[in-house]
Amino acid sequence: MSLNPTIVFRRNNDDDLFDNCYCVKVTKYGDYMDLVALEPKEPRKPNCTKTADGCYVNNVTGQFLTAKKSDNRSENLAILRKSAKQLYQLIHASFIDNIGYHAVLTYSIPQRDTKEVYHDFKIYWQKLRYKYPDLGYIAVLEPTEKGVWHLHVLLKKVNNPYKFISYQFVRENWSHGFVYISKMRKEVDYGNYFRKKINKSNELLKLYKPGIRYFRHSRNIKKPLSYKTDVWTAEKIIKEGKYKTLSQYSLNVNEINNDGGESTLNKVYYKYLKKERK
Repeated sequence: MSLNPTIVFRRNNDDDLFDNCYCVKVTKYGDYMDLVALEPKEPRKPNCTKTADGCYVNNVTGQFLTAKKSDNRSENLAILRKSAKQLYQLIHASFIDNIGYHAVLTYSIPQRDTKEVYHDFKIYWQKLRYKYPDLGYIAVLEPTEKGVWHLHVLLKKVNNPYKFISYQFVRENWSHGFVYISKMRKEVDYGNYFRKKINKSNELLKLYKPGIRYFRHSRNIKKPLSYKTDVWTAEKIIKEGKYKTLSQYSLNVNEINNDGGESTLNKVYYKYLKKERK
């Protein structure tokens, strides 16, 4: 059977989240928590399922479906947005209370090859780890308006984050240009700082060619905690953890009918929360 672009996605603002759900995916990172739930109320196979090749199958009729085609720029933006979300979660999971350092590694001779940037950073990182064995990092690749690359790097000593790191050592071991380094500022949301740059109006995003990794991190950096549970347990977690809702919405997965109308196959609910501190 041929594949047709018959799936569209519709976002809605809903106040009755999870009322018709059973299974909830919980993701915790620092003070934040994300909840994702899928109808129906009872645990059963959803009406449509995404396949490994990015297509969809209607589990009721057995028909294969594809999502509505988008241009390369839109696809690239979607990939970067997904990476930015992962980065946002990783930063909040790893650098709670912004305890760590923010370094910017630049090039005195403009560098336009991202593979060379990450190669240079790999050698640089080996020097840092030799002196500080428990050091961890998150490195974010960014271009300038002239099309040359630099790196933002968040650093911390994983076992003792309050222990000082030598600014001089960090600077002198990067031999390709200037290094700016300071303690992470308490008032800055570093996750949001990077995420908000991934938007349609940012013309620099076209420089991220397919296959370029937006960010990298060391293995010892703390990852977000994700697991599945039922909706009642999720509500208990919210109450006991004193989480406050930041935003919530639903996403309808609709099939386009022959008459041009739409029927909803799946409905996914999203809820974003933050723990209230005393």
